[in-house]
Amino acid sequence: MIEASQFLTVSVIEKATEFLRDNPEAKISDAARFCGVSESGIYILFKRHLGKTPNDIRLMLLCERAVSLLSTTGSSVEEISSSLGFSSTSYFRKILKKYKNATPLEIRRAAKSKYL
Repeated sequence: MIEASQFLTVSVIEKATEFLRDNPEAKISDAARFCGVSESGIYILFKRHLGKTPNDIRLMLLCERAVSLLSTTGSSVEEISSSLGFSSTSYFRKILKKYKNATPLEIRRAAKSKYL
């Protein structure tokens, strides 16, 4: 049986993650406010229960969306980077490499080889 505090923690984490998925350009403070907790509180919950910060989760979600766009559209890397709210294309590439261990070009090549 899950304790009430654990249930609330899981609920906040799920709600915040969904908010970040639906609002990729939102700030962590926006997600915290949406969940009814403080910004420091949301960082503590994520770090304690997931071992990651809310920003790590937000960036991972953005990378998932980027992989989808790179794999299914002909949009340029710059267009995708900008549409996802990254401050620069170089930062976008760095984050993709960190979280997906691949560059935009490698992701596109992998997607094309699946369809050949």
